[in-house]
Order: sequence, then structure tokens, then C-alpha cells
Amino acid sequence: MLACTPVAASSSSPGSTAPPPAVALASVTPRPLPRSVEGDLPMLPQALTSFGAALHGEHLYVYGGYFGRPHDYSEAGQSGALVRLSLATGTWEDLGSGPKLQSVALVTHGDALYRAGGMQAQNPAGQPADLRSQDGVARFDPSALRWTELPPLPEPRSSHDAIAVGDTLYVVGGWQLDGPGAPTWLDTAASRPLHDDAAEWSRFEAPFRRRAVAAAAAADRLVVVGGLDPEGSVSQAVDVYDPAGQAWTRGPDFPGAGFGVAAVGIDDTVYAGGSDGVIHRWRVGAPAWERETSMALPRFFHRFVATGPAELAVLGGIRSMATGTRVRPVERIAVGQHPRSPSVAHVELSNPAAARNRQGVFLLDDALYVFGGNVSLGQHDFEPQHFTDQGARLDLVTFEWSPMAPYPARRQTMSTLITSDGTALAVGGFGHDGEVARTHPELHVYEPVADRWTPRPGGLPGLGRTQLGLAEHDGTLWVLGGLDYDPRRSKDDQFRHERSVLHAPLHDPKAGLVPSGLELPRPRRAFASAQLGDRVYLVGGMREGFALVEECEVLDLSSGTWHALPGPARPRLSAELVALGGKLYLAGGSSRPAQGGELAADRSVEVFDPATGSWSTLIDALPIETRHMRMLPWRDRLLVYNAHDEDGRVHVLVIDPGDGPAAG
Repeated sequence: MLACTPVAASSSSPGSTAPPPAVALASVTPRPLPRSVEGDLPMLPQALTSFGAALHGEHLYVYGGYFGRPHDYSEAGQSGALVRLSLATGTWEDLGSGPKLQSVALVTHGDALYRAGGMQAQNPAGQPADLRSQDGVARFDPSALRWTELPPLPEPRSSHDAIAVGDTLYVVGGWQLDGPGAPTWLDTAASRPLHDDAAEWSRFEAPFRRRAVAAAAAADRLVVVGGLDPEGSVSQAVDVYDPAGQAWTRGPDFPGAGFGVAAVGIDDTVYAGGSDGVIHRWRVGAPAWERETSMALPRFFHRFVATGPAELAVLGGIRSMATGTRVRPVERIAVGQHPRSPSVAHVELSNPAAARNRQGVFLLDDALYVFGGNVSLGQHDFEPQHFTDQGARLDLVTFEWSPMAPYPARRQTMSTLITSDGTALAVGGFGHDGEVARTHPELHVYEPVADRWTPRPGGLPGLGRTQLGLAEHDGTLWVLGGLDYDPRRSKDDQFRHERSVLHAPLHDPKAGLVPSGLELPRPRRAFASAQLGDRVYLVGGMREGFALVEECEVLDLSSGTWHALPGPARPRLSAELVALGGKLYLAGGSSRPAQGGELAADRSVEVFDPATGSWSTLIDALPIETRHMRMLPWRDRLLVYNAHDEDGRVHVLVIDPGDGPAAG
């Protein structure tokens, strides 16, 4: 058992008989902050690391943090802003500013918020770092917009964390920075009751010296996760403090990345996650952690905040110290539900390009590249002015657009593939040649670092193809199906549905695509295709006479054999098929309603499980127009992009498949 030793307030703190001074912000009117992105993933007003965050009522509060270049600290890069997010409306408000602090802790308790400690950079930008840990503690009244200074910490502390357990505020971990000298690693924790403004702090021994830790309260325990020790080693240790018994014990080691980790307690369970993106859970007293789910965007030096009994919000953080890219989207993740239901987050933002449909798209890391396409909302507007070569890059970490090199030709409906070595390919397409709109044979390679397109000699044979499928197997590029269209041919020969399967060695830039000797069992274009291992799955599409293809097939590239595949609920045209987690997800495009009639947008998402050989409905209806959407795998989620919008907006969906179709 560890005894607590009272620590008197410093000379700068209020005496036990005098009330602490209050710093009023009552003159501050909450000011709505502008936003360029709308939807279910609200963006931080400013991307931050090492900030404080807490929930009070229906608002998420964020205080302080750092937005400058990593490891180049200065006063100019630190924030003292207090902002809050309405969970009901997704809007942010500015509540004014206090002292600039990073690695500050913000704690909710009762009808107030408390901030404790933090670090201030005393130096201006470009000058040697002068970093000072702080001992300040203050209470914020959200109803009065009023700060009240409280007795300071027993010593200045930063890179720490704080949490309330019962009616007591605990501060754990961290170090003391006092200018250019070596830091003092702290091996004590501190606590003080929250019901008495004049109460003194008590300091007590901690069985560790670690900073960049995360603290959580669960099952009436204080749980400290991860951190970095004085030797520079990342720790996976979990230390548990029992306030009633005043004793520390060890929990099972945290199985994830422990440096700059975030954690939160909900009832008797701690949820924690770090830079690897995995969120683990530990029920206090259990022998081991278990995997719960994951973040769409892995990060560290972020915050978890419980926004409900089965939900947490993930705020801020940084993807990489090397790039300095901080995360703006606020993820709200369901936890404690087993099996987990699928969920959809919808983001709406401006469109930097003119294209409204049929763009080429691919994902590289956390960036979505969009290029080419058709600027019209019409189905068959194929005059020269309707095709574009514009390109743009959407950073999914910040949801900001940046320019991308234009596609080498004005084209739409190119097929794209990211190969196993990260090469980005765009194959075929449809566009105007100055005389007619027809298919084209180009094959281009995109180099993201140089932001450059390079044509690959050979390309597709003849006049090319569009609405085709691509696959890679054993270093070989495969092209399946598609349409060769030329209106200059005789009326009966304008539409050539290509059945010959083409191939070419990927790493021989001079090798063109040639027939492989394999053929599709039937004509098929505008179909959905995806690859799982050695197999390529073909679903839906159109054949001669503009008839839908009902049969579905699988090509085993290792044996060159075709196999039948059960079909989804209805045949689809121009749908998207994505392989993810050993399953296939089908979405978008058009189908005929069950009662018959004309083709209409199909907003459902279906999933095929090869283990059972059956389809099921994952999501009944997506919240956007789906006929021209594109869908790609993004870690363990599905990313949907659609610019087919009369108001010139872009819609992005992030779909978490959960553990399968929703019950009922």
C-alpha cells in the first residue's frame, strides 16, 4: 500500500482561506467556426497533437495542443484555443483562448472541465528550443464560460495525463522540462479532491517513470497505459491504481503501439489504440487485452473520448513525425458491440475539378487520386468539350485537395490498378479523337513522387477497350472483357464486346498486351470485378443488345479455368466490386427493381463470402446517388467517391463493414 503525502500549494497558489481567483470569459460569445467539409466526419478546426479533450454534455471540448512542425517547437506553433464540437449538429464553436499549452490534460467531472499541466515553448520560431513544463490547474464552467484558477500541481509536469476517478483528480506520468537542461523524469503521481477548491495536492509514489502515457478510469481504478521510458524504449506496460486500497498492480501488457497512445474507460473496460490503428479493449481484471476494432486513420498523440456507453470519438493526432501530417477527421467508433454492425460515415466537400462522373480513381496510402472523366451529368454527352483531363488529389488525413498532373488525354471510364509493388496503372478509356468519340488503347503509369504520367508502349491492341476489368498475378497484368467501340464502323459492328483475355509482363515496359489464349465464357462490359488470391470474380455488366448479364463467373488465374459463381440479389450494371478481408463487397451501379421496370440506382451493399458461397445484404441503402460511384478498399474499410452532383459537390463515404450484415 502506498501512502499519500499532502503537498502544500506553492506561493503562487491561493491560500487555504482565500478563494482562488477566477478568470472570466463571460464576455466571449461562442463563435461558430467556418467549415469547408460537411458530414458525419467533422473536421477539427485545426489539426493538432498533444492537446486536451473531454466530453461535457452534448459537446466535445478541445484545449491547446501543437500544430507546428514536429520536434521544432516554438511559441508560434502552440495553441491556447478552447473550442467545442456539438455532437448533435457537427459544428464547432470558438470559446476564446487561454495560456498556450501542449501535452495538456483536460478532464470532465460533474458540471465542469479541468485542465492540468502542459508545456510552453518560450522561444520564437527559428530560435533554439526553450521548453518549460507548467504547473497550472484551472476549472472551466461551460455554462458561464468562466475559468477559475485552482491550486497548482506539486511540480510542473508535461507529457503526462490526467483523469478523474470518483471525485478525485489524478495526474500521472510525464516529465519536468525547465529550459535547455536535461528533463526530470517523474516517478510520482498526484491527486486532489474536486469538491474543495482550496484542497491541497497529495503526491504519491508511482511504480514507473514514463511519459506520453494514457490514463483511463474503469471499474473505479486508474489505468495507465504505455509511454516512453528514460532509456527511449517504448513501453507496453499497464499499471493499475486502486484508490480505495492505495495500491498499484500490473495489468497485462498492452498489445499495440504504446508511444503516444490514447485510452478511455467505459464502465469496467479500457479501450486503447495507437499508431498501428488497432483499438484494443481490456476488462479490468481480465488476463489479456482483446482486439476491438480499428481506426480508419492510424495516428498517435491523439485523444479518445467516450461519447456514449458504446461509442468513442477519436480526435487529432499525427500520422507520421517524418511528414508532419496531422489528422483532421473526428472518427466516432462503436465499441462494446459484438458482433459489430456496419456503419457509414458521409463527408461532403467541394469539387476542385469539372468532372461529374466516370473519372479514373486510385488510392495510394492515404490519398485518393481522381483524374479525367466527363463534365456533364448526362448519360451520353460525348461531344469533345465534355471530356476532361483534369486531376486532383484528396488527402484523406486532412480532407484537403491539391493539384495532380493532368491525365495525358481527355478520357473517361479508364480502368485502374495499383500493383503489388505500388505502381499505379490506368488502362484504356473512352474519349473524342477530334472526329468521333470512341475507345482508346492507352496504358499510362503514374509516378506520385514526380507527379507525372508516363505512357507505356504497346498498350491495348487495336482501337482499345473501355469498361474492362484488371488483375495482377505472378508479375503479369491481365485485362478481362470490355468494349471496343467505334461509330465509324458499320451499324452492326460498332459495339465489339471483347472476350479475349489479354496479358503482359508487368515489369517489361516495352511489352504490349496480347491475347493469353483465355476467353470470357460470354461477352461482358461495364461489369464489377475484383481479385481474391488467384481468382478474379466477374459480376453483372452488359452484353450485346444492351442486355444485362445475369451469370457471374470466376477465373482461376493459376489454372486458367472458369467456374460459375452465385449471383447477387439482382444483376447490376456499372457496379463496383471490392475484395476486403477475404470477402467481396458489391455496391453502386444500376439494377432493375424487384417488381421490374427501368434500370434505377441500386443503393444497397451486398457481400459475398467465398467460405459459404452465398450473398447477403450488408447495407440496405447508401445515403448518396450511386449510379456513378467508385469504391476502393481502404485498410479494413470501404471508401466510396462520387462527384455526380448537381451542386458540384463531392461525396465521400467511409464504410466500416463491421462483423457482417446488420441483424434483421
